[in-house]
Amino acid sequence: MQDQELKAALKAYYNFEEFRKPQQEIIKSILNKQDTIGILPTGTGKSLCYQLPGILTKNLTLVISPLVALMKDQVDTLNQRGVPTISLNSHLTPKNMREAIEGIIDDRYKIIYLAPEKLFSEDFKEVVKTLAIDHIAIDEAHCISQWGHDFRPKYKKIALALKELPIRPTISAFTATANQKVLEDIIKLLDLREPKIYQTSFNRPNLYLDVKLYQDKGKYLLSYLKNLKETDRGLVYCNTRGEVERIYKKLRENNIQAGMYHAGLKKKERQEVQDEFFNDQYQVLIATNAFGMGLDKEDLTFIIHYNMPANLESYYQEIGRGGRGGQPCSCILLFGLKDVIVNKALGQERVYFKWRLEEKKAQLKEITDFAHTEKCYKAVLLKHFGEELEHCGNCGNCLGSFKERDATQEAQMILSTVYHTKGYYGSGTITAILKGKKTAKVKEKYLDQLSVYGLLKKEREEFIYYLTARLELDGYLEKKQNSKFDEQILITKEGLELLKGQKKLVLNIRES
Repeated sequence: MQDQELKAALKAYYNFEEFRKPQQEIIKSILNKQDTIGILPTGTGKSLCYQLPGILTKNLTLVISPLVALMKDQVDTLNQRGVPTISLNSHLTPKNMREAIEGIIDDRYKIIYLAPEKLFSEDFKEVVKTLAIDHIAIDEAHCISQWGHDFRPKYKKIALALKELPIRPTISAFTATANQKVLEDIIKLLDLREPKIYQTSFNRPNLYLDVKLYQDKGKYLLSYLKNLKETDRGLVYCNTRGEVERIYKKLRENNIQAGMYHAGLKKKERQEVQDEFFNDQYQVLIATNAFGMGLDKEDLTFIIHYNMPANLESYYQEIGRGGRGGQPCSCILLFGLKDVIVNKALGQERVYFKWRLEEKKAQLKEITDFAHTEKCYKAVLLKHFGEELEHCGNCGNCLGSFKERDATQEAQMILSTVYHTKGYYGSGTITAILKGKKTAKVKEKYLDQLSVYGLLKKEREEFIYYLTARLELDGYLEKKQNSKFDEQILITKEGLELLKGQKKLVLNIRES
């Protein structure tokens, strides 16, 4: 198909004058019956890359998607554009499912969205073998990989179903994030044949990135939301359902238009919340990461992470839901000591393979390092995806002002506390000792009898937490795993030199 014809179709169905890079190349690859992979950041128009070929090819296109919310949004939009589309998912009643399948058999639809498990369902697995299918698109393809941040075992079975088809269709796979291991898995597990791979820059210049370390999160969030413009809309991500419910209640008590979303809500409730959010009935939605994959709301002006995500892939995908219309969007990560503890526990609970525990620990360390960096946040983030950037000019570190501080004496006090407690207490207890607090653990373990007790009582807690983290990040302290759940903090050779005054520690502290 000629470029002019593709642009005419783009205008007719989407009312766009031009393709974004590399949409046109991806679409032509699919239309030329070439297996294709698109690694395109959130907000760069992945769905158009498989929808337009579905419109232009003679026979059916199947779109395999992990989320009902994504299906509903895209199916509704395509039908409004005059493209007969339907979805098969777990929300359909048996009667609705029978009617949908009858419509598919009668050739009433051009594009069919379905959850991966529907390929194996009793009511559809034989029907799909009788259909004339030109193209199968797998969205959120990283879900197929055990190295991916959102691995779903059902995705691994997709290739088995595809092998049952009498004629192999063209296969395309799309994701916003994929490192080399994930990419290799996508190719191997989907049995792609010499796929063409298209990847664009992960840089989203309109996203402003910043990290707030060890602050009172509730106080910060309330202040931030109360200073929004009436037209601002955004998301606040939390790691647990309990946190979502607690923050939702607090915001409603303070007369903030907030909604909440997590997997514990009933299907009907989740759908109602999503519809209300898309209809701007909330200024802010408090949600776990159960909300958002495939989200296509263009006017989000802020994304706040109340808790740190487990890895940089999740963080990147979640902030990518902001500023999708090209407008500026503030992405704020609120970092606290509890985030590391909770993520570590969640990682141990949710891991599919025991051998992946070390991988999850490495991912957690990487995002913890990111939160504490003095470098450009976006440069650090893009480096993770293999992309180089000197500085973005649009993040808290690029725009902030820094001041040198000789923190040698304070660091020695922290190291001395670790020495006196034999490394069996974490940052929270170390800070409590140095601040001279009478916490339950301090009193129970007689830690208020230590010579270091109260030595930093005039210092801000946030700074003690930050300095303790920097001592670990910079190699003065290291954690040793004594058992699956027991860690000990050890002073390294460099740490001993610092403790003895043989070297100094000068930090570059951001003031704004």
